Amino acid sequence: MQRKYKGNLRIRTKSRRLIVMCILTATLSCLMGCLTDSESGSKPSSTGASSSSKPANSSSSAQQLEPITTIDGISLLVDSSFFMDKFHSSFVKIAFNDDETNELNYIEIDGNTLKHEIIPTPGVPNHPQFSPDGSKLAFSTGLEGIPILSELYVIDLASSKRSTYKIDVESAAIPRWRILENGDTAILYNDFSGSNQDARWANSGTYLVTYSNNSFGTPQKIFNRSYNGGVASDHSLAATGAPRLLFHYAADNDSVNTDMYNDEQVCNVSLARDTNKIISFLETRGTRGVEFTQDPQYNWHQYIFYMDYTGNILKAIKTDNSHVFNGTEWIFVPGFQVSTLATADGLCESIALIDYVKSSYSTIIGAPGKQISNPDLWVSGY
Repeated sequence: MQRKYKGNLRIRTKSRRLIVMCILTATLSCLMGCLTDSESGSKPSSTGASSSSKPANSSSSAQQLEPITTIDGISLLVDSSFFMDKFHSSFVKIAFNDDETNELNYIEIDGNTLKHEIIPTPGVPNHPQFSPDGSKLAFSTGLEGIPILSELYVIDLASSKRSTYKIDVESAAIPRWRILENGDTAILYNDFSGSNQDARWANSGTYLVTYSNNSFGTPQKIFNRSYNGGVASDHSLAATGAPRLLFHYAADNDSVNTDMYNDEQVCNVSLARDTNKIISFLETRGTRGVEFTQDPQYNWHQYIFYMDYTGNILKAIKTDNSHVFNGTEWIFVPGFQVSTLATADGLCESIALIDYVKSSYSTIIGAPGKQISNPDLWVSGY
């Protein structure tokens, strides 16, 4: 398996870039048209908000962000009062992969102090996820939409050596931590990270494995088929995207998966970690999205859409006219997500915090020259 993994490394990296560039190239002309319409050519703003109740072309006033502090080319763009206002805590951890170097970047923010570290990994670090207590960081070598074998690792952040542990299974991708009813810490993962239209998806599975004292328990298969969007804490709902948005209800027959978006393309499906069962996703200007936003000209991925357990679209949050969202994911703090912001030329050099309740987002990290993917954020006290 190790030999196969190495043989696919270059293919995977190219495939990832092709997927991102196909999406962003398709929006290039639209984005550049929006930028041309801007009279001053000013910098994008730090915050933006939009929902169906606002005009589709509404945007916040532009302003240039001044870094609070910068280290290794990574800038903190908000101060401690921002995090205190959002979380009542200013101790924050952020992790992301740099697609240009395939390096795992680890950031600690303590007030206005910024620390940055590149943690060596045995494979390409995709989908990094902090454990609930922030002491561990899981990642997989597989990536959503790429149908290859994936390895899953956990890094012990409490160890100065950053000790790394691997689960001994054939394939494990897209890890998500959770705390079970009995208090155990566990990881949800899929054994197949490819498209849900791939014939292999029908024979894949979603698993749960406990993790304690830097040791994995015995994986338990909880659903047939890989649900890369997550599973509700009570197992009443599982979701998948890339390319179809499918819901599987626990009460359904095993063969039933409900198409929630007219068989149109979606990605970055993420089921909230709280009990509200709100599902977020990005899409490609689908029929339902246009009807909901009343915005027929928006760019692919310019809105994050939010859907409830029954399939009703609740709201859509829009970026400014010079960015689109990429890699959106709920964090452990209820009501908040992180995402990268991609520019018209395909650069993902900043990280945004999305406030679902306020229907807004704020750019919190800038990293010119890096290609940020799949960030995660952990906050002390949650």
